[in-house]
Amino acid sequence: MEQLTNALNNEIAFTTIAVAAAIFTRMSAISLFLPGLGERSIPVRVRLMAAMGITLVVYPLVSGKASVDLSISGLAFMLMAEAVAGALIGFSIRIAIFTVQIAGSIASQSLSLAQLFGASIGFQPESPIATILMITCVVLAVSSGLHFETINVLSTSYTLMPLGAFPGGGETGQWAAERVAFSFAAALSLALPFVTLGFIYNLAIGAANRAMPQLMVAFVGIPAVTLAGLVLLAMSAPVILGVWIDLLNDIIRDFLGSSL
Repeated sequence: MEQLTNALNNEIAFTTIAVAAAIFTRMSAISLFLPGLGERSIPVRVRLMAAMGITLVVYPLVSGKASVDLSISGLAFMLMAEAVAGALIGFSIRIAIFTVQIAGSIASQSLSLAQLFGASIGFQPESPIATILMITCVVLAVSSGLHFETINVLSTSYTLMPLGAFPGGGETGQWAAERVAFSFAAALSLALPFVTLGFIYNLAIGAANRAMPQLMVAFVGIPAVTLAGLVLLAMSAPVILGVWIDLLNDIIRDFLGSSL
């Protein structure tokens, strides 16, 4: 009887550790993409502590519904599935940052603005407008309570993607294609005022060059379009940020209300 009790206690302990490790793996994969927590300027220890803290919060919600294969192959399969699921969830939220990054790059190219700031919050240097918008959007996302929404998303994700189960390949491919298409469409929409300004600038430069070929119109036009672009950025930034935070909330609500 004592041996049976010890075996049962050991199984419960191993199951608890396995479920906690699985939740931690999913949350760690999410944290690699999550705006704010996933930026390269955030120390690894901070990400680790955040993932561990959220794991402790989510564990009671998942442990009662989890069935775990305690074999080596079963645990390895479960952890790999959790890493994939977490990466998909993080990617779905990171789409919002990709959107503003693409919009800022399009705007900078339209206004002939080169690299000014050097390094950015990402892994590669970005154009100045993209850097400004990305930093502002990350701060806005964190201050609006994105970390609390992440706990809600993580706990709900176990209904959409059960513990230890890989998402379907066909559904995942279609879902990723739709998210990428949405990102490009939204980015172009956000950058449309700058694209329009760039078009008007090139049209005016062409007309002036046609009328006065001897005039170096670029020396006049580039400072003018840069100033106009900065004024347009100051005027449109509040609108862009408002539209972007609504877009981020729509992405989270869409994830909570649908499945892969």
